[in-house]
Amino acid sequence: MKSAKNAFLGFTVLGVLFVGLTWMQSSQFAPSSDAETWPTRRALRNKLFQMRQWLWVYGTGDPQAAIEYRRFAESQANLTFRNIEIVVKADTAVSETELRSRPVTLVGTPESNRWLRAVLPGLPLTYREDRLALDRLLTLENRDVLSISLYPNPLAPSLPLSLITANRDDAVLDFLSRVRRWWYVRLGEFVVERQGQRLVLGFFKQNKTRPWSIDYERTRKYFEFSRKVARTEHYEFWFHGNAPDQPVLRELAEQQEQRLRSLLSLLSRAGVNVSSLPTIHYHLYESLEDKGLITGRTSLSHNVPDRNEVHAVFHAGLRGTDFYADAQLVLERLLGATRNRALKEGLAVYFSHGWGRRGFRSWAKTFHRTGDLISLKELLDPDVYQKESYLFARPQAGSFVEFLAARYGWSAVLRWYRSWPANGLPAELQKVGLAELERGWHAHLAELQLSSPPVSRPAKRGLPGFQKGFCYAHEGYQIYNGYLSRESFRSLKRLRELGTEWISLTPFGYLRRPDQPDYLRFSFGPGSENDESLIVAMQYARELGMRVMLKPHVLMWRAHWGWPGDIKMTNSRDWQRFFDYYYRWIRHYALLAEMYEMDIFCVGVELMQTTREHEMEWRRLIERVRRIYRGPLVYAANWWQEFEHVTFWDALDYIGLNCYFPLSDKDRVTVDELRAGFKSFLPTVESVARQYDRPVLLTEIGFTSGVHPWKQPHERRRRAPVDLQAQAWSYQAAFEALWGQDWLQGIYWWKWPTYLEYGGPDHNGFTPNGKPAEDVVREWYGKKSWRPRTSD
Repeated sequence: MKSAKNAFLGFTVLGVLFVGLTWMQSSQFAPSSDAETWPTRRALRNKLFQMRQWLWVYGTGDPQAAIEYRRFAESQANLTFRNIEIVVKADTAVSETELRSRPVTLVGTPESNRWLRAVLPGLPLTYREDRLALDRLLTLENRDVLSISLYPNPLAPSLPLSLITANRDDAVLDFLSRVRRWWYVRLGEFVVERQGQRLVLGFFKQNKTRPWSIDYERTRKYFEFSRKVARTEHYEFWFHGNAPDQPVLRELAEQQEQRLRSLLSLLSRAGVNVSSLPTIHYHLYESLEDKGLITGRTSLSHNVPDRNEVHAVFHAGLRGTDFYADAQLVLERLLGATRNRALKEGLAVYFSHGWGRRGFRSWAKTFHRTGDLISLKELLDPDVYQKESYLFARPQAGSFVEFLAARYGWSAVLRWYRSWPANGLPAELQKVGLAELERGWHAHLAELQLSSPPVSRPAKRGLPGFQKGFCYAHEGYQIYNGYLSRESFRSLKRLRELGTEWISLTPFGYLRRPDQPDYLRFSFGPGSENDESLIVAMQYARELGMRVMLKPHVLMWRAHWGWPGDIKMTNSRDWQRFFDYYYRWIRHYALLAEMYEMDIFCVGVELMQTTREHEMEWRRLIERVRRIYRGPLVYAANWWQEFEHVTFWDALDYIGLNCYFPLSDKDRVTVDELRAGFKSFLPTVESVARQYDRPVLLTEIGFTSGVHPWKQPHERRRRAPVDLQAQAWSYQAAFEALWGQDWLQGIYWWKWPTYLEYGGPDHNGFTPNGKPAEDVVREWYGKKSWRPRTSD
């Protein structure tokens, strides 16, 4: 679609940070009456972006704390957040009128910030005997910090209020010292933290006639289900979840202990003193969402060296217990730091078990066979290594470490580990040289005999049946409402009830400028469409009986957010570099799709300027992708000036069309007129399908619920009036026009959100969620087969 896919429109939490308190006897003025209408979350967010100003008020009751508050606040005022001006003031310099006139963040304690005391009566909190209590949920201890990110200001309910508070100012200051931006968390509507660990992540119930209350059903009380479950010689295991399977956990504890002993034995034989290793605190989480919400990180596993902790997801379908994070922690503790990232990660990968589901050796040997090894010079270059796909770089680094150990012995490898430079080779290996080492490494991979041969699933070039699909959009841009959340499962369940059998998942990649080749940045942040969120969403979909297309999409980065159709290099050398960088990015997702056996892979989306005159480059790229991913391939072409000009459709299994053809230029139309408009461009689509003998997938098609969505279907006008019937008519016309076309094998509607609050009768965007168009989808997707209506 020609717009930037509204990729960041769902960045729903204004990221303010937290805190709420409640009731206090002395108030300098009364909050607004309960009879006043209270807004929705969407209304509060919209108000913030409309006003473009944020008042940050810190407490001055403690003079020393006030100095630190002001210093932090002023550092934040210089940062940019969605073009919103941040105004910093002391509580003594703010008037009641100001607090009632714009979005506000209050920081401090009820004792240090007088305006915080003033709003307490309108918040679901109590403050008695110098202790804050979150309704009946939790009483805060002295090091706990409570944050409220979005709540109607009790003094002016149409405006958003956020808070950061605690019983003591030093607890608030300690919290602020650990965050770079005070709106960074985006983890919930309120949060209680204790020294970096989340005790509560909560949500509010929206009430129209009275203050919001705590939604106890959705609120996560992590302090209630964290427990110690096992102890071994070197580990202490904690489980964060509802119902741990004790025998399985004991088996895991014994497994990790044995793996650690093997590592320590090898290190000891190589002359490393292993007696100084302290107990490892191993935290297991029953879902990636919980891991992310408690720790702020959604990777399968990670470690915290200064606390000697490992954190890993432990779910039947997804586990981070491959020992990679354990090995990293132990190696850094016993060997110290190394300046070379490839060596650091490679050594940890070497000691892992089943990395990437098949083990690092299997993947490294596969990359050698497919010609996807990066050069040794690149592997040891920290700038290149950090920009490369970790799915490719880590197993290659592990295999290089294995080669070094086989040729030179572990004592030498561990000695070099400490002295290896950030880039290049240590002095002892410079005599050998990169070229000779690379030849030896490749020979090692060629001769490597795996204990079990690499798993290679049979290639599939097409799939039976019509694909009743939706583009599944990571709308929340937060952990608790994105792809990997419980909200996501609820949303997918609703989507399945409409008759949907397929979804597409869309991770984004980012290019700095449309005319300059460069590495594409991956979506790896905890609130983004990161790899783990894609895996969880896929597993949710399969649990509900749906299949999955992975459809990576490129956007411009920073000041150049924009459409991938604008990407156009200025000379042949830059074009060559662009395709090299693009392949390095797209193969990451091709490998992810292969690792988890996703059903269809899309090699590109609307890269219009790259496809029209670069047929051979695309054919080469498709050929290389097929060496990695064994399933069917599609390319999603733009409807405007691209679809009919692509000449490599025969190299793919499906012809993909992002279908946003205008249906009519009239303000008032009938469904019959819209159907006729839709049918007017179908002969062009059919002719391409016949020419290349490939079925067509409408990889995107959609209409907003604003006025006249049939005029420019790819556009969303944010301030347009809502017209729910116009969207429903457009859906109806599309289904009627497409029904029974034998060259068409699937439809993917743009879009369905990851949380069901997104949409509804007041929403003018693309989703049909909570709108009459949803009923149209249910009717047509409920049909048993894709055949002409006359025989239905």
